[in-house]
Amino acid sequence: MDELKKLIDENRTLFDSAEPSTGHFDRFEKMLRDQQETKSRTVIWPTLLKVASIAILVVLSGLYLTEHFVLNKQPLVKTNTEFNEAQQYYLQQVNQRIDQIESMEKALTPEQKQMLIDEMTEMDNLYKKLQADYKDMPNDPRIIQAMLQHYQMKVAVLNNIINNLDKVNQLNYTHHESVEL
Repeated sequence: MDELKKLIDENRTLFDSAEPSTGHFDRFEKMLRDQQETKSRTVIWPTLLKVASIAILVVLSGLYLTEHFVLNKQPLVKTNTEFNEAQQYYLQQVNQRIDQIESMEKALTPEQKQMLIDEMTEMDNLYKKLQADYKDMPNDPRIIQAMLQHYQMKVAVLNNIINNLDKVNQLNYTHHESVEL
């Protein structure tokens, strides 16, 4: 290192006397400008790419939300309307079956009446749980299906009870006809 410094100090006059060639400063300025333009271009492209990717994400998110929440609300309203109609139908069926059972109540023993009341109470408690779930998640098709199945099961149980009561009444009727007074 000391040798280099010594060489520079000895030849100082030669270094100071040499002038750059003609147009050197112009070429140097042009290179600096080109470098700055290239640098500004390299800054613009990444920025543009970031903005474009954000715009694409916003558009895709909007499409997703529109498809899954805005457009799906119409069928859900239709489903709820259909569910309400089905619920009204099954309520009517259940009420008719209960009226039939009440008209045939004479054939029931007190134990059978209590069993019937207990069974209906248990089914009603199950339905109340389903209603609470429905209030929490009104658009869950599993809950709607479970509620409809509950009604179907209740109608089937009531039909079974009516059929058994009919059989008992038939037996009682035929038994009373064969007895002579």
